Amino acid sequence: MAPGGAGRETRFFIGIKRRTDGTTEAATTIEQQVEALLARGLPEVDLRAARVVGRVGSGTLTVVIDHPGQVDHALCAEVTRVLGDAGLRDRYAVEVSSPGPEPPLRVTRHFVAAIGETVRLGVNAGSIPGSSRSVSGILTAASDDALTVATPDGDVVVLREAVRRARVVCTSNVPSEGRSLS
Repeated sequence: MAPGGAGRETRFFIGIKRRTDGTTEAATTIEQQVEALLARGLPEVDLRAARVVGRVGSGTLTVVIDHPGQVDHALCAEVTRVLGDAGLRDRYAVEVSSPGPEPPLRVTRHFVAAIGETVRLGVNAGSIPGSSRSVSGILTAASDDALTVATPDGDVVVLREAVRRARVVCTSNVPSEGRSLS
């Protein structure tokens, strides 16, 4: 049985300092490294997310990309090649994918483009009223410093430094009251 119980993924972060925004220095470093590599090698590719999942020494680098044209197999292979040329495939298994219908939001331009969309933000404990560690609703404003989300209970302002992860939530498959999808 794996540590943590059957079927559960166990994550080990040895010697990694947790930052006040909930990320780790290693997570921030890998994201910055991937972003710099793509900016040099494939500047038209938009990095949506980069993270390492798994055990130290045998983790998987998961990279989510977007492109003004489309993200296809050839583009994912090209991104994998750029990461491999920089030695990242020597340290990690690499998975590259498109953002899909619920794209991650990482930088200010992603949040600005998502204004008017339904979003879900994972936040640091204590950063929003109550004991919640997430907020969902319509993104109504976005800046380098803060995000405003309209929820059924009113507007919630979240400092950007408190956001651990964020994504657009696809609502097109949710049937309206009295309407079916068939």
